[in-house]
Amino acid sequence: MKKTYAVIGLGKFGTYMARGLATQGENLIVCDNSRENFRDLQNDIEDLYVLDSTDKVALAEAGISELDVVIVSIGENIEASILTVMALRELGNKTIIAKAVSQTHGQILLKIGSDKIIYPEKEAANRLLSELVSQKADVELISEDLKLCKMIAGELFGKKTIASIESKTPELSNPQSKESLKVIAIKSAEKWQLDIDPNYEVLNEDFLVLIGSSGVIDFCAKM
Repeated sequence: MKKTYAVIGLGKFGTYMARGLATQGENLIVCDNSRENFRDLQNDIEDLYVLDSTDKVALAEAGISELDVVIVSIGENIEASILTVMALRELGNKTIIAKAVSQTHGQILLKIGSDKIIYPEKEAANRLLSELVSQKADVELISEDLKLCKMIAGELFGKKTIASIESKTPELSNPQSKESLKVIAIKSAEKWQLDIDPNYEVLNEDFLVLIGSSGVIDFCAKM
Protein backbone atom coordinates (compact mmCIF):
# COMPACT_ATOMS: atom_id res chain seq x y z
CA MET A 1 0.00 0.00 0.00
CA LYS A 2 1.33 3.40 -0.95
CA LYS A 3 2.13 5.95 1.71
CA THR A 4 0.17 9.18 1.93
CA TYR A 5 2.09 12.47 1.74
CA ALA A 6 1.49 16.18 2.09
CA VAL A 7 3.78 19.09 1.28
CA ILE A 8 3.02 22.40 2.95
CA GLY A 9 4.71 25.49 1.53
CA LEU A 10 5.82 25.92 -2.07
CA GLY A 11 9.12 27.66 -1.95
CA LYS A 12 11.96 26.16 -3.97
CA PHE A 13 12.41 23.19 -1.64
CA GLY A 14 8.70 22.50 -1.25
CA THR A 15 8.08 22.70 -4.99
CA TYR A 16 11.00 20.35 -5.65
CA MET A 17 9.67 17.81 -3.13
CA ALA A 18 6.10 18.06 -4.41
CA ARG A 19 7.14 17.56 -8.03
CA GLY A 20 9.36 14.64 -7.10
CA LEU A 21 6.64 12.85 -5.14
CA ALA A 22 4.12 13.47 -7.92
CA THR A 23 6.54 12.08 -10.50
CA GLN A 24 6.86 8.93 -8.39
CA GLY A 25 3.08 8.56 -8.42
CA GLU A 26 2.66 8.97 -4.67
CA ASN A 27 -0.63 9.89 -2.98
CA LEU A 28 -0.04 13.59 -2.40
CA ILE A 29 -1.75 16.69 -1.01
CA VAL A 30 -0.08 20.06 -1.55
CA CYS A 31 -0.89 23.28 0.32
CA ASP A 32 0.25 26.88 0.16
CA ASN A 33 -1.14 30.24 1.17
CA SER A 34 -0.93 31.59 -2.39
CA ARG A 35 -2.66 30.19 -5.47
CA GLU A 36 0.07 31.75 -7.62
CA ASN A 37 2.56 29.19 -6.32
CA PHE A 38 0.51 26.33 -7.80
CA ARG A 39 1.12 27.51 -11.34
CA ASP A 40 3.91 25.03 -12.14
CA LEU A 41 2.22 22.07 -10.43
CA GLN A 42 -1.44 22.26 -11.35
CA ASN A 43 -1.07 19.97 -14.37
CA ASP A 44 0.64 17.25 -12.33
CA ILE A 45 -1.08 17.32 -8.94
CA GLU A 46 -4.80 17.07 -8.35
CA ASP A 47 -5.09 17.87 -4.64
CA LEU A 48 -3.93 21.48 -4.35
CA TYR A 49 -5.28 23.66 -1.53
CA VAL A 50 -4.92 27.34 -0.74
CA LEU A 51 -5.07 27.58 3.05
CA ASP A 52 -3.54 28.89 6.26
CA SER A 53 -1.48 25.92 7.48
CA THR A 54 -1.63 27.16 11.07
CA ASP A 55 -5.41 26.54 11.00
CA LYS A 56 -6.06 23.00 12.24
CA VAL A 57 -9.61 22.98 10.88
CA ALA A 58 -8.44 24.00 7.39
CA LEU A 59 -5.79 21.27 7.40
CA ALA A 60 -8.32 18.64 8.44
CA GLU A 61 -10.76 19.72 5.73
CA ALA A 62 -7.98 19.36 3.15
CA GLY A 63 -7.40 15.81 4.33
CA ILE A 64 -4.12 16.42 6.13
CA SER A 65 -4.76 14.23 9.14
CA GLU A 66 -3.31 10.83 9.98
CA LEU A 67 -1.08 10.92 6.88
CA ASP A 68 2.10 8.89 6.72
CA VAL A 69 4.46 11.82 5.99
CA VAL A 70 3.96 15.58 6.03
CA ILE A 71 6.75 17.88 4.85
CA VAL A 72 6.61 21.43 6.21
CA SER A 73 8.56 23.72 3.91
CA ILE A 74 7.80 27.16 5.37
CA GLY A 75 10.99 27.62 7.34
CA GLU A 76 11.38 31.31 6.54
CA ASN A 77 8.23 32.15 8.56
CA ILE A 78 9.32 30.72 11.88
CA GLU A 79 6.07 31.43 13.73
CA ALA A 80 3.98 29.85 10.98
CA SER A 81 6.20 26.76 10.81
CA ILE A 82 5.95 26.24 14.58
CA LEU A 83 2.17 26.62 14.66
CA THR A 84 1.82 24.36 11.61
CA VAL A 85 3.86 21.57 13.20
CA MET A 86 1.76 21.82 16.37
CA ALA A 87 -1.46 21.56 14.34
CA LEU A 88 -0.16 18.62 12.31
CA ARG A 89 0.80 16.72 15.45
CA GLU A 90 -2.64 17.29 16.95
CA LEU A 91 -4.19 15.90 13.77
CA GLY A 92 -2.37 12.61 14.22
CA ASN A 93 0.00 12.72 11.26
CA LYS A 94 2.54 9.93 11.64
CA THR A 95 5.80 11.54 10.49
CA ILE A 96 6.43 15.28 10.32
CA ILE A 97 9.52 16.53 8.50
CA ALA A 98 10.10 20.27 8.88
CA LYS A 99 12.44 22.72 7.22
CA ALA A 100 14.37 24.99 9.59
CA VAL A 101 16.46 28.07 8.96
CA SER A 102 18.63 27.85 12.08
CA GLN A 103 19.75 25.40 14.72
CA THR A 104 17.55 27.06 17.35
CA HIS A 105 14.53 26.96 15.04
CA GLY A 106 15.18 23.26 14.41
CA GLN A 107 15.46 22.46 18.12
CA ILE A 108 12.13 24.15 18.80
CA LEU A 109 10.45 22.20 16.01
CA LEU A 110 11.79 18.94 17.43
CA LYS A 111 10.48 19.73 20.89
CA ILE A 112 6.96 20.49 19.67
CA GLY A 113 6.54 17.42 17.51
CA SER A 114 8.71 17.26 14.39
CA ASP A 115 10.26 13.87 13.77
CA LYS A 116 13.03 15.16 11.52
CA ILE A 117 14.53 18.56 10.76
CA ILE A 118 16.11 19.49 7.45
CA TYR A 119 18.37 22.42 6.61
CA PRO A 120 18.23 22.43 2.78
CA GLU A 121 20.76 25.21 2.19
CA LYS A 122 23.23 23.81 4.71
CA GLU A 123 22.86 20.26 3.43
CA ALA A 124 23.25 21.35 -0.18
CA ALA A 125 26.39 23.29 0.74
CA ASN A 126 27.83 20.29 2.58
CA ARG A 127 27.18 17.99 -0.39
CA LEU A 128 28.86 20.42 -2.75
CA LEU A 129 31.82 20.81 -0.40
CA SER A 130 32.16 17.04 -0.14
CA GLU A 131 32.12 16.73 -3.94
CA LEU A 132 34.71 19.45 -4.36
CA VAL A 133 37.02 18.03 -1.71
CA SER A 134 36.64 14.48 -3.00
CA GLN A 135 37.88 15.62 -6.38
CA LYS A 136 41.06 17.04 -4.89
CA ALA A 137 44.09 14.91 -4.16
CA ASP A 138 47.31 16.33 -2.78
CA VAL A 139 50.33 14.50 -4.22
CA GLU A 140 53.93 14.92 -3.05
CA LEU A 141 57.02 13.54 -4.76
CA ILE A 142 59.25 11.51 -2.42
CA SER A 143 61.66 10.10 -4.98
CA GLU A 144 61.72 9.42 -8.68
CA ASP A 145 59.55 6.33 -8.32
CA LEU A 146 57.73 7.01 -5.05
CA LYS A 147 54.94 9.44 -4.18
CA LEU A 148 52.72 10.37 -1.22
CA CYS A 149 49.02 11.09 -1.73
CA LYS A 150 46.43 12.61 0.64
CA MET A 151 42.84 12.21 -0.53
CA ILE A 152 39.21 11.50 0.34
CA ALA A 153 38.46 7.81 -0.15
CA GLY A 154 35.39 8.47 -2.31
CA GLU A 155 34.02 5.75 -4.55
CA LEU A 156 37.52 4.60 -5.53
CA PHE A 157 38.40 3.23 -2.08
CA GLY A 158 35.13 3.48 -0.15
CA LYS A 159 33.54 0.21 1.04
CA LYS A 160 36.84 -1.65 0.59
CA THR A 161 39.06 -3.06 3.33
CA ILE A 162 42.59 -1.79 3.83
CA ALA A 163 43.91 -5.24 2.87
CA SER A 164 41.87 -5.19 -0.34
CA ILE A 165 43.10 -1.73 -1.29
CA GLU A 166 46.72 -2.69 -0.81
CA SER A 167 46.58 -6.15 -2.41
CA LYS A 168 44.55 -5.18 -5.49
CA THR A 169 46.34 -1.96 -6.30
CA PRO A 170 47.89 -3.24 -9.56
CA GLU A 171 44.39 -3.74 -10.93
CA LEU A 172 43.77 -0.01 -10.61
CA SER A 173 46.45 0.87 -13.11
CA ASN A 174 47.94 -1.99 -15.09
CA PRO A 175 47.35 -5.64 -14.19
CA GLN A 176 50.77 -6.55 -15.55
CA SER A 177 52.64 -3.99 -13.47
CA LYS A 178 54.32 -4.43 -10.12
CA GLU A 179 53.17 -1.13 -8.73
CA SER A 180 52.22 -1.08 -5.07
CA LEU A 181 50.30 1.05 -2.59
CA LYS A 182 50.34 1.33 1.20
CA VAL A 183 47.83 3.06 3.45
CA ILE A 184 49.95 4.72 6.14
CA ALA A 185 47.27 6.76 7.92
CA ILE A 186 43.52 7.23 7.91
CA LYS A 187 41.24 9.87 9.37
CA SER A 188 37.74 8.65 10.20
CA ALA A 189 35.11 10.48 12.30
CA GLU A 190 37.68 13.22 13.01
CA LYS A 191 40.17 10.71 14.51
CA TRP A 192 43.52 9.77 12.97
CA GLN A 193 44.69 6.14 12.95
CA LEU A 194 48.25 5.05 12.27
CA ASP A 195 47.99 1.45 13.48
CA ILE A 196 45.37 0.38 10.96
CA ASP A 197 43.43 -2.88 11.08
CA PRO A 198 43.80 -4.50 7.63
CA ASN A 199 40.16 -5.63 7.90
CA TYR A 200 38.88 -2.08 8.46
CA GLU A 201 36.29 -1.18 5.81
CA VAL A 202 36.96 2.32 4.52
CA LEU A 203 34.08 4.79 4.37
CA ASN A 204 33.63 7.06 1.35
CA GLU A 205 34.17 10.13 3.55
CA ASP A 206 37.36 8.83 5.21
CA PHE A 207 40.59 10.74 4.54
CA LEU A 208 43.53 8.56 3.48
CA VAL A 209 47.27 9.08 3.39
CA LEU A 210 48.81 6.75 0.84
CA ILE A 211 52.34 6.01 -0.26
CA GLY A 212 53.12 4.11 -3.43
CA SER A 213 54.82 3.91 -6.76
CA SER A 214 54.38 6.91 -9.02
CA GLY A 215 52.13 5.18 -11.56
CA VAL A 216 49.47 4.02 -9.14
CA ILE A 217 49.51 7.25 -7.11
CA ASP A 218 49.03 9.29 -10.28
CA PHE A 219 46.14 7.02 -11.24
CA CYS A 220 44.46 7.45 -7.84
CA ALA A 221 44.88 11.22 -7.92
CA LYS A 222 43.09 11.47 -11.26
CA MET A 223 40.05 9.47 -10.13
